[in-house]
Amino acid sequence: MLIKKKKYNFSSHFSVLLLIFLFFSFFPFEAISSFELWQKIQFQGKNIGYSVVRVKGDSVEEVMNMKLKAMGQGREVKAQLLWSKNPDYSFKTLEFQLKSEGNSVLVKGRVEGKNLSVQIGQSKKSFSVSEKVFTGSSFIFLISDKIKSGNQIRNFSLLYFDPSVLRLDILSLELSQKTRDYFVFKKTFAGISSLVYFDKNGNFLKEEGSMGISSFASSKEDIISSPPEDVDIIFSTSVAVEGKYPESSQRRNIKRAVLFVWGIDDLPSFPPRQIVSKKEYGFLVELTNSLLSDTNNLEIYTKPELLIESESREIKKLAESLKNNIEGEKEDVGRKKKSRRIFEKEKLKDGNSITIIQGVSDWVFQNVKKTSVLSMPSALQVLKTMKGDCNEHSILTVAILRALGIPSRVVFGLVYDSGSFFYHAWVEAFDGKNWIEFDPTWGLFPADILRIRIGTGNVSEWVKVLEYVGKIKIKFIDWQ
Repeated sequence: MLIKKKKYNFSSHFSVLLLIFLFFSFFPFEAISSFELWQKIQFQGKNIGYSVVRVKGDSVEEVMNMKLKAMGQGREVKAQLLWSKNPDYSFKTLEFQLKSEGNSVLVKGRVEGKNLSVQIGQSKKSFSVSEKVFTGSSFIFLISDKIKSGNQIRNFSLLYFDPSVLRLDILSLELSQKTRDYFVFKKTFAGISSLVYFDKNGNFLKEEGSMGISSFASSKEDIISSPPEDVDIIFSTSVAVEGKYPESSQRRNIKRAVLFVWGIDDLPSFPPRQIVSKKEYGFLVELTNSLLSDTNNLEIYTKPELLIESESREIKKLAESLKNNIEGEKEDVGRKKKSRRIFEKEKLKDGNSITIIQGVSDWVFQNVKKTSVLSMPSALQVLKTMKGDCNEHSILTVAILRALGIPSRVVFGLVYDSGSFFYHAWVEAFDGKNWIEFDPTWGLFPADILRIRIGTGNVSEWVKVLEYVGKIKIKFIDWQ
């Protein structure tokens, strides 16, 4: 493991967001106007924190506190969801706040008629909705009421907004098991499933989710007497490679690699750079240094979105300053020759896009402090703190490039190092002809090919990672 290589900092944000994603599923509801319930949260059998829900009239407060490690660094994460509920448990307004290492992100949401509006700092987004929207523990309340009513329980679904990953999607609940003593429901949201247990009286017992995450109804006294245990979220979710594998020093020279991947249901292709073939027991994956040339929907990758505030005054000012400095500098002859060998350069109105893209990547790599920040990355927040892991580096880089009119997007997946694959995020930008992959966290331009891409997009897409964590197995077949 590369603890000693300080410039390499693997993603911790994916894992923590997913923990939070599961956290807002854990609470039962009593048919009273005021109550408080405590929960113990465990990861792979070890205590990592607690959660508590408080209901007062139409107001619901859900709080979480976790302590864990990321790349050997101790971290504390605090989250709070406040929402006002309608009689059917759909929500009217919500505020979600996430705090870690001096960073704080506040998400506000409001449902008015057929519109859900979401705001994070200067970023705003509206969703058109045709039905009631639910959040937090709302579906747990509904299950509890259905059991207590004694009526026949049927499968049902809800339009659900998860503020921890900024995703609006269908949440489905299926009764998967019923005995004399308990009920088990399969909950599915964004393609991710977990099992929720209730006793025959409608009281929550536990939830078993992905990644070895679980939650148990507990007492405040028991939680206080059970302090968090030593758990490193990064190493615990990494994937050790089976069989013979290349040394990390070889990564930059490898032009083609073939992997066998199994233990998962699906793996996307991104030809010609990542070609996936379905086999009887898994997938054969071919990775090359070929460039992507897809020109569909380029315009959407130049626009601002939640957490990527490319139209903000601060980001625009920084982008123009960097562009002027990059264009004004005397060209590095060695770097210019290297770029010519690797890419076919394209001239845009604002000059050589390859030079600008690499200049922005270099600036982010050199100026953002490498440290694990277990929070929701926002470009403006990163610009303020100038620290973070791969998510913070990638989000800021994309915001700067979009402010300059250069199409760019975050790529997420797994990256190889020292015999293991780690969950990671990097960047892809369009140079006028091709999409160029590079890694502003590691200072690699272009990026090496030993990366298994799961997808591209903002934080709402990152929940896809849960389909792979704790399941995926990887073996090197060949590399050149």
